[in-house]
Amino acid sequence: MSVLSAFLLNTALYSVFPLYLTTVKPKSRATAFYIYISVVLVLGSLLGSIYSFKLTDNIIISGGSIAFGAFMMSITMLLIIERNASILINIMKLVLLVNTLTYLSFILYSWLFDSSLVMNHLNISINIFQTSLSVLIIGGGLIFVELLLLLFLFIQLRKFVFNISFLSIIYTCAFILILCLDGLLFPLFAIEYNENFGHTLMNNVTGKFILALSYSFPMLIFYWVFKRHLVRFIKSPIQLQSLLPAPRKKLLEELQRYEMQDQKLRRKNLELLQQSTHDSMTSLANRRKFDHSLNIEWKRCERSKKPLTLVIGDIDFFKQFNDHYGHQKGDDCIKAIADLWGKCFTRPADLAARIGGEEFAMILPETMAAQCVDELTLFIEKLKAKNIPHAKSLVANHVSLSIGIASTIPNSNSSANSLLELADINLYQAKQQGRNRIISTNN
Repeated sequence: MSVLSAFLLNTALYSVFPLYLTTVKPKSRATAFYIYISVVLVLGSLLGSIYSFKLTDNIIISGGSIAFGAFMMSITMLLIIERNASILINIMKLVLLVNTLTYLSFILYSWLFDSSLVMNHLNISINIFQTSLSVLIIGGGLIFVELLLLLFLFIQLRKFVFNISFLSIIYTCAFILILCLDGLLFPLFAIEYNENFGHTLMNNVTGKFILALSYSFPMLIFYWVFKRHLVRFIKSPIQLQSLLPAPRKKLLEELQRYEMQDQKLRRKNLELLQQSTHDSMTSLANRRKFDHSLNIEWKRCERSKKPLTLVIGDIDFFKQFNDHYGHQKGDDCIKAIADLWGKCFTRPADLAARIGGEEFAMILPETMAAQCVDELTLFIEKLKAKNIPHAKSLVANHVSLSIGIASTIPNSNSSANSLLELADINLYQAKQQGRNRIISTNN
C-alpha cells in the first residue's frame, strides 16, 4: 500500500462516522456529534506526536492535522443539520474543556512515565505527551474564528447562488479555503520565525490543501445525500447576531415583546375556539358543540347509569315574523330568546345551544323530564312577559315557543340520536296540539 493510499484510508475512517451520525434521530444526534468531536480532539492532541504521512519530500501531514480536518468537517455537518448558533458556543466550551483536560492529563502522564511510580510496559516515550499551553490556546482561538468565518461565508454565498448542486460545490470550496487559511495562520502564531519559515509556511498550506481535498469528497456526499438539510439551512440560516451578548435592557424588551406576543396568541386561540364552538349571534353553543357534548354526556350517563334529558324548542311561526318585521327584528328576537334560554339551567354540565335558525336545544345530564318542566314553564312565562309583538302568529299576539322534552337512561342498545329523535317527535306533537306549549315523555 502506498503512503497516499494509507493517508486516504485514514481520512475515510474519520469520514464514515460523522456521515453515519447525520442519520441518527434528532433527539440524540447533536449529543452523538459532540461525543465524536471530543474523541477526535483527544486523538488529534495525541496522534500529532505519534505519526505523520510523508506525501512528498516537503509535504508532511501529521495524524493531528488529519484529526483536525475531521473535526472541522464534523462541525460543518452539524451546523448545517441543526441550524442553531448555540452549537458554536457549545463547541467552544467543548474545545476548552477537552484541551484543558488533555493538557493536565499530558502533564500528569509525562510525570508518571518519567518516574518509577508506573510500569511502562510498551516503553512509550514521554515525548508523546509533550504539549504547549500556548499552542492549545492559539489552536482553540483559531478554531472559533475559522468556524465563524466559514459560517459567515455560507450565509453570504446563499444570497448569490440559488442552484443547490452548484452551491454544494461552492460550500465545499469554502471549506477547503478555511482549512488552507488554518495552514497559514497557525504557523504564523504558533511557530517561531526562522530563515526557513516561508518554505515551512508554504508546505503547511499545501498539506492543508491536500487534507481539505480529501475531506471534500465526504462533504459532497453529505450535501448530495442530505440535500433536504442543506435546503432548510439555506432557507433559514443561522443568525450570527444571536451569538453576541445583548444588553440587559434589550433582553428585557425582547422578553416583554415575546410575552405580549404569547398573550396575543393565547387570546387569538381562545377567540378561535369560541368561534368554533359557539353561535356568533347568541353566544350559545352551536350545533357542532351541541353534537359533541351530547355524545360525551350520553357515554358518561351510560357508564354511571344516570338519566339524560334533551330539550328542543322552536319559535312559533318565525318565518312569518321575519317576513312581516324584517330580518333585523328577527335577529333581535332570536337574541332575546337566547338570553332567556341560556339562563334556564345553570349547572356546569348543562348546555344551552342554538342548533338551527329558530331552533334551540338543551342538554341536561342526570335529569329526568319531569324535573325540568317547571323551569321551562317559567321560561315560557318570562318570554310572554317580554311581550315581543308577533302580529302574524296564529297562537298569540306575542312571540312564543313550542318545546319538546325527552329523557332516557342511556344504554348500549340505543344511541344519542334516538334521544334526539324522541325530543323532535315531542316538539312536533307540541306544534300539532296548538304550539306555545311543552310536551314531555320518558323513554
